Amino acid sequence: MTSPDLLLLALSVSAFAASTLAGLVDRGEEPRRGRVSLGLALLGAGAGGVWAAWRLVEGGTWTLDLALPGFTPSGGAPTALQVSIGPLGSVFLLLESVVGGAVLLASLGYLREHVHERRGSLAGMLGLFLLSLELVVTSGTVFLFMVAWEGMTLVSYFLVVHEHGSWEVRRAGLFYLVMSHVAGAAVLTSLLLLAVGTGSWTFAGMAPEVSHLGGWWTGAIFLAATLGFGTKAGLVPLHVWLPEAHPAAPSNVSALMSGVMIKMGVYGLVLVGFEILGPTASLWWGFLLLVLGATSALVGVLNAIAQQDLKRLLAFSSVENVGIIFMALGVALVFLSLGLPALAGLALLAALFHSFSHGLFKSLLFLGAGAATGAVGTRDMERLGGLARPMPSTSLLFLGGALAISALPPFNGFVGEWLLFQALFASFTTGSLATELTFTAAAGVLALASGLAAYAFVKAFGVSFLAHPRTLEAAAVKADAPGTMRGGMALLLGLCLLLGVAPFLLLGPLSAPVAGLVGAPALDYGSGGPLGELPRPGSQGGSLAIGVVALLLAGGILVAWVLRRAPSVVAARSGPTWDCGMDAPTARMEYTASGYAQPMMRLFAGFYRARPHTEPASGASGRSGVLSRIGRYEMEVEYPLLGELFLPLSRGVERLGSRISRLQSGGIHTYLGYMVLTLVVLLILLRIAGGGSP
Repeated sequence: MTSPDLLLLALSVSAFAASTLAGLVDRGEEPRRGRVSLGLALLGAGAGGVWAAWRLVEGGTWTLDLALPGFTPSGGAPTALQVSIGPLGSVFLLLESVVGGAVLLASLGYLREHVHERRGSLAGMLGLFLLSLELVVTSGTVFLFMVAWEGMTLVSYFLVVHEHGSWEVRRAGLFYLVMSHVAGAAVLTSLLLLAVGTGSWTFAGMAPEVSHLGGWWTGAIFLAATLGFGTKAGLVPLHVWLPEAHPAAPSNVSALMSGVMIKMGVYGLVLVGFEILGPTASLWWGFLLLVLGATSALVGVLNAIAQQDLKRLLAFSSVENVGIIFMALGVALVFLSLGLPALAGLALLAALFHSFSHGLFKSLLFLGAGAATGAVGTRDMERLGGLARPMPSTSLLFLGGALAISALPPFNGFVGEWLLFQALFASFTTGSLATELTFTAAAGVLALASGLAAYAFVKAFGVSFLAHPRTLEAAAVKADAPGTMRGGMALLLGLCLLLGVAPFLLLGPLSAPVAGLVGAPALDYGSGGPLGELPRPGSQGGSLAIGVVALLLAGGILVAWVLRRAPSVVAARSGPTWDCGMDAPTARMEYTASGYAQPMMRLFAGFYRARPHTEPASGASGRSGVLSRIGRYEMEVEYPLLGELFLPLSRGVERLGSRISRLQSGGIHTYLGYMVLTLVVLLILLRIAGGGSP
């Protein structure tokens, strides 16, 4: 009898493959190709989601070996392609399926309204992208993992440069491709070191053998994994590709990249650092991730505040949230190395919950930003404004995502950060002064980053959607986003609210995988301790949370009924807006993105390198003529890490490459000389290593 795992795997892979073929090969009508391709990809995402849920319920690991003739990576074992999904992979597969399904639903409207060429190819590439993501989290061998990893990189590159007519897009795509291949080289190095050290090419076979490796060997593996997976996740200072690629890509692609793809970096580091190397974890591993995460959180949110480009703001916000996730991973490794598996489980639970939560609300925000910027034709917040009236549903959904990412209850962003705070405060039970001081400082950084994130998203929502339109293009918007776009965003917002009110729906399935990763007994989040305060089925907190939500819904329905059915009770009246004594207020009197950010930029003046741009006023406006002395003020923020580190480094690599290219003389005699020289060097090295005659 065929197992449900095999059936769901076959259905998911077949649907994604058919989606790719429908989008890239079918030569039918362009809109029809896009719809068919997205529909098939939705089927693949649905099958993947059911498979992930089935695995989480069943527990254990399911493995499928596929023989590849002539390939024997482990010295005799013919398995090079092994599909394996355990509890950890199931969590990330569920994230990919849920977020991917919502984004695909929204893409039905996004492609119709905002993509004007090659819709079918974009839809087909989305299906291929989701297939590569699924293979990453279900790969059981180094070979298949690296094939899927590089496939994910190449497909996402083509998605980023879909609108390649712009020099900015081509530059962002090239930068992303280079950084991704640096990450791929580091990931390959870490996995090869693991394979050589353990003698196994399967992840399941590596874990039992790592205890025989020396501390320097495991440390090198962890550093290479941090470099590779941290680059893909967007960890500072390896994040410079992220604020370049996300704004350049179509918004539905940005939603998938930020919501799902950067979580593959988190998945990879948890796989290597916890599932494989967990028993050998060193204290400095955790402190390294904690410092890098705290730095990422602050750098990301401070840069987000300064942005005028709405999608670039969201990209830097992803850097901040990745920092929070890596802070939690660092705390978990510190507790694990101190022999405190229960507290390590709490921190790891915070990391995985926040990874899932970020996938939901960041995808929602990118989709909302895509609807707004696509309607106006610009990503510049200085040229948006006033969109809440013509786009009420999109505005409300974006506001919900902004509340979630600001870690405000009752949304899910609050739960993940609250769990991390609990883990940081638990350091006072360790008896280590250094750990207590470090974790206290980290708690301060987390609190500061959370407050600054709220500041950034007040700006993002208020400047983009509220007040008067700032340009004729913004004023010309008359219709909301298509229904499928709003449907996808509403699904994501509903899940954000559901996991904020009832986090046990996700914490329950997460507790078993986390317990296995840290070697602790099953984490019972409902029996006291730091997890005991969370709402759960049958608890006082759970009943109270459900009751509050029910009252809010009932109150909203009652107010809506009164406003609709009893106009005499609440009579509609219209009148001029109070203008504080100013006659005929205009959009020139409103907060701009630069003006709103200026106080915070003054407070952190040492962090920013900004150049103000001013335009003289064109003349008086209004009967009072108050605008005759007011011009336009904008702030251009430089990013020194890119200009002072990575661009000079790239120019140095280019110069080195041009010099090395001189070795290509084109002469056969020269190449034969290279071969002889290489052979001699290898023979000498072999003699030195063997201590005898080669």
